[in-house]
Amino acid sequence: MDVLQNLLIYAGSFVVVLSVVVFVHEFGHFQVARWRGVAIDTFSIGFGKTLASWRDKQGVEWKIGALPLGGYVKFADDADAMSTAPREKIESPEALAAARAKGLFHAQPLSTRSMVVAAGPFTNFVFSILAFALLALIVGRETTDPNAIPARIAAVAANSAAQSAGLQTGDIIVAVDGVTVRNFSELQAQVAPAADRALNVTVERNGAQQQFQITPTRAANGRAVLGVTGPLPLESERVIERFGPLEALNQGAANTWGIIAQTGAYIGAIFSGRESGDQIAGPLGIINVSGQVASSALSAGPEDTSLGDRLGMLALSLLNLAAVLSVAVGFVNLLPIPILDGGHLLFYGIEAVRGGKPLPPSAQEWAYRAGFAVMASLFLFATWNDITRLFPGAQ
Repeated sequence: MDVLQNLLIYAGSFVVVLSVVVFVHEFGHFQVARWRGVAIDTFSIGFGKTLASWRDKQGVEWKIGALPLGGYVKFADDADAMSTAPREKIESPEALAAARAKGLFHAQPLSTRSMVVAAGPFTNFVFSILAFALLALIVGRETTDPNAIPARIAAVAANSAAQSAGLQTGDIIVAVDGVTVRNFSELQAQVAPAADRALNVTVERNGAQQQFQITPTRAANGRAVLGVTGPLPLESERVIERFGPLEALNQGAANTWGIIAQTGAYIGAIFSGRESGDQIAGPLGIINVSGQVASSALSAGPEDTSLGDRLGMLALSLLNLAAVLSVAVGFVNLLPIPILDGGHLLFYGIEAVRGGKPLPPSAQEWAYRAGFAVMASLFLFATWNDITRLFPGAQ
């Protein structure tokens, strides 16, 4: 039963978060295309077999695909879902004028095509700003000083020295070998040099003090650990900074820009050899993170927390994850790789430099093949990273 429950939580949260981010991205393309009078054939969330579809009053087919790993907006004259080329080649100025009048995407002026393509990543960034702003408005920002919180245990690791000794979540460690401990920093300072040495730990539980003898284990870095995390602040101990609407928007923009800058610095470090790229995650990694976020939200708080409150925490947690992922999707799509939005914009830039003359179809075809190879390789690399993180023995 627990396995089925975890499967539903992990898969469900992944589908919800990724579908929101993909919808935001594709809706950006869709809305700007409609605003510019471009004829649209299909709006799809997901690939593969169609699970559900309907047509709106403008004749656009809206689809939900069985494979929730992306989506697309297909224009009326697209030869494929990636908008790499028109179905029919335009041979004359008269044919170009007629195609523009029909709203065919590939016949539109360079400015229109550029706006439609750039709208996807742009909308991802706008969504992230608004989502982070909403979270700042509702939740605020926690500025609690961890050193002002007693060494109250938030979690006890399985098979740890603390679990073997009988420590529990909510216990407050007040002394180690007779030395007073006022916070987790002081606890770590007392425990770290005591690997494989029995410690007399004084714990406050339910208002009464108890004595425990615990022998810390040695971590990979050589430091001793009990196997507890914290601190666990009470509501009365937490310090929350509240924001007004404009301050929240500023916070949302700052968070979004911070992720963009951090991602750019990381990619730059990979190319310069300062980073290995092992932090790049694929679908399995996103599933794992989505599931962990959902599970943590559903299990957070006291046992008597109402279902409504837990669902509220779940919604806010998944919104935060969607905002982070939306920035990543917007950033990646702006990379100058053919088949991505950034690759299309690169071609449009070359077309502008060439006085409105696009690259020859053969050159574009080879570029798209190379772009597909790059993205397939990146997908395999990210999936391998996911596997080695989830199953360390696979390395």
